[in-house]
Amino acid sequence: MTRPFTNAFTFGERISIADMRAAAISNPTGFLAMVQEGADKGLLRFNGMDLRSLYQNFADVEVKVPMHIHGVMRTITTSALPIITGTIAVAGINDAYEAVETIGQELVTEIEDSKKITTMAVLDATDSNIQEVKETGDFPPIGVAEEGVEIRHKKNGRRLNISVETFLENDVANLTRLVDLLGEIPAEWVEEQTLKRITDYDGSAASPAEPYVYRPTTGAAQLYSATANTPGTRAPSGTCIQNNAFVDETDLDAARTRLASMLNVRGKRIAVPRSQLAILCPDAVVSNVLKVLSSEYVPGVVNEVSMWGPRGKWHIPVERVYSSPKLDDLSTSAWYYGAFKKQFIRKWKMRFEYVSLGQNSQAYLTNHIALQARIAWDVEIGALDYVYVIQNLSAATFPKDE
Repeated sequence: MTRPFTNAFTFGERISIADMRAAAISNPTGFLAMVQEGADKGLLRFNGMDLRSLYQNFADVEVKVPMHIHGVMRTITTSALPIITGTIAVAGINDAYEAVETIGQELVTEIEDSKKITTMAVLDATDSNIQEVKETGDFPPIGVAEEGVEIRHKKNGRRLNISVETFLENDVANLTRLVDLLGEIPAEWVEEQTLKRITDYDGSAASPAEPYVYRPTTGAAQLYSATANTPGTRAPSGTCIQNNAFVDETDLDAARTRLASMLNVRGKRIAVPRSQLAILCPDAVVSNVLKVLSSEYVPGVVNEVSMWGPRGKWHIPVERVYSSPKLDDLSTSAWYYGAFKKQFIRKWKMRFEYVSLGQNSQAYLTNHIALQARIAWDVEIGALDYVYVIQNLSAATFPKDE
């Protein structure tokens, strides 16, 4: 599996710091590959490492590393210290990033595009609805209706400065915690951003505002609405059901019925494959959801099989019930039903990028900074359409206005 963060540098096997120094001096060109191998195997981490010895042994050693400079691969000479610390830091950042539990990736279709604004055409066949072609009559042509939506970008990042004192005082605990934060923070930011967009937290408030998740080329629009024919005529009853807090299977029936009312560009109902349907809910609601989906029979009704239970036609497996306490920060009652991956796109303009500098930088001269590290990413989420996900509210108040 490709790990989220990558570095321009690399190294190898777990050996003593003195042996690593000897390897750097004797093989400056291959040193990067050695260290990367050790980091990949989990043998090189800051925990248990003598930072003072690391600094004293590598601050004056130079190695050669390949780098892309203006699109051309070149070999440069640089200090071994930022190579070692940077590679170990990347390994630790990846460990911390992957330890954060997220659900956002299960609710979106991922794409990569380097443009600031990505315009995606939503194509659908149009038809003249002719029921029969008479003998010798002309077969009517079909056309293509094109609706465009925009997906924008949002750059973010963090950096840290590690002083010479951190190395000389062998402050492993603080260095490790800072590295962990460089992994945890972006994971949480992307998760929170994804959930805010899927729920259209800002765009579907009582006073809609940026950022909107649904941006047709005709202008940004509120994604979830209880008004008929809003945000478009293909949602004849709207995309939001008010007063539909999750209590029992009747609330799921209401959401399913609303989704079944959605239309394609020919004005025909859309049959969404049941294998694509999922439920998104806050932690405050998930126990109710799981009880309904796990119950063979309708509670309080003798021998009536639940259509949402394990034997029911509309059953959704528990692995397609997505819940996160981060949703409770947005609303403890609003829940969502539909085919999320058909509706939402997560666009990466720039995947996670890591850069580090060592003691040959300006910061070392002015502030005695031995290591600088920076991570950056650029991602945004957009709605490709508005007919595949239903928002369900406990009352008539949108999450941001609760």
